[in-house]
Amino acid sequence: MQRFESSFDADELRANTFVRHVEVHDELGSTNDRAIELARELASDALPALVVARRQTAGRGRGRNVWWSADGALTFSLLIDQQSTGILPANWPQVSLAMAVAVCDAISADVPSATIGIKWPNDVFLDGRKVCGVLVESPGGAAPAKHRLVVGAGINVNNSWREAPADFAQAGTAMCDISHRQHALPMVLENMLRAFAHRIAQLRSRDAELPRTWEQLNLMSGNQIVVEADGRCIEGECEEIAYDGAIVVDTLFGKQRLYSGSVRIAN
Repeated sequence: MQRFESSFDADELRANTFVRHVEVHDELGSTNDRAIELARELASDALPALVVARRQTAGRGRGRNVWWSADGALTFSLLIDQQSTGILPANWPQVSLAMAVAVCDAISADVPSATIGIKWPNDVFLDGRKVCGVLVESPGGAAPAKHRLVVGAGINVNNSWREAPADFAQAGTAMCDISHRQHALPMVLENMLRAFAHRIAQLRSRDAELPRTWEQLNLMSGNQIVVEADGRCIEGECEEIAYDGAIVVDTLFGKQRLYSGSVRIAN
């Protein structure tokens, strides 16, 4: 397969997207961890800030989940706040879904023939396997960090899952595995950032197109599912992902709205 240049140009990213501060690292433990550090350091006019790593060595998912990553993956985190996005903290739970939709936008532009969808609350699947995970974290602590939000994502682009460890091999895929070609990482990143800016604008303006889109992408819709949340297991039919980001489950005891947890198809 043809090899594409994978270097990121901070000046071009600032010029071509909505980010104001850019850090590009050859190797980093976690882009989210670095963005959390920046949340305590950067002035408001430097946001949104982007941290991108050519290789991430200690990436993580929700809870205690870990995820295999290798050269060719696209790993990055955005640091945002209300001033830089116009999004109220009350709407931050929807930012994860907005990012997932933006990832779908960017991947679909490069791999248009594949089937793409969202597994609530934070995963993107390509042809039935996970291609991206989104991790949203609040830095906490004192101001201004506690008023900011870190949105991280890891997209499997050129890191073929044919080379993944056996424990992971059946769970994931990469864009290159579906398209049978290499992709330009800087272009994928720029496309994703522009798509995210568009989806954030929709969230800010309460554009009904955004929740309509994430519901169209909802892989759980109409399926019998189990949601594990707060030590409980809720089973029923997935009705929708609502405007406020909740997954709506029609159970034997009525409809329940859940805002966090992990979901799987019922056996």
